[in-house]
Amino acid sequence: MIFASLGTMDMAFERMARAVDEWASTTQESVVVQTGYTDYPYRHAQAFKFCTKEEMQRYIDEADIVILQGGWGAISEAMEKQKKIVVMPRYNKTEHIHDQFQLVRKLDSLGCVIGVFDEKALAAAIERARHFRFQKLENGNAEVIIRDALDHWFNSQTYLNC
Repeated sequence: MIFASLGTMDMAFERMARAVDEWASTTQESVVVQTGYTDYPYRHAQAFKFCTKEEMQRYIDEADIVILQGGWGAISEAMEKQKKIVVMPRYNKTEHIHDQFQLVRKLDSLGCVIGVFDEKALAAAIERARHFRFQKLENGNAEVIIRDALDHWFNSQTYLNC
């Protein structure tokens, strides 16, 4: 089973929804998508809006590959479970309130996830994930990654005189 989560951000992420559904049309595998606030007419994947934390954990546990948006919460949980993780970051200001690309690029460069920076590359990323040897973060690395991503985000904001 392939599990995809668009997260719980109250901004739509149709770019990922469309890419996952289109990919689902090419496989015999079961594809389950947690859509959150993204209303998309899935034709090839089973979709639901929200679930409990326990249900989310069960989906991640049962998945062969997890496809996630670029939020740290689900990524870190999937990493702890040593899952094969494909991540598509949301665009700043149109799909999220901040830039998810830096965090995903960093995790991708460390071999912890496979980043998908163009939705047309999702199919290739999923195939790569099937045979990819994912790296586990060493103690302390997660804090450095989060701090770097937050520093980048705060430094890029124009309203820092709070």
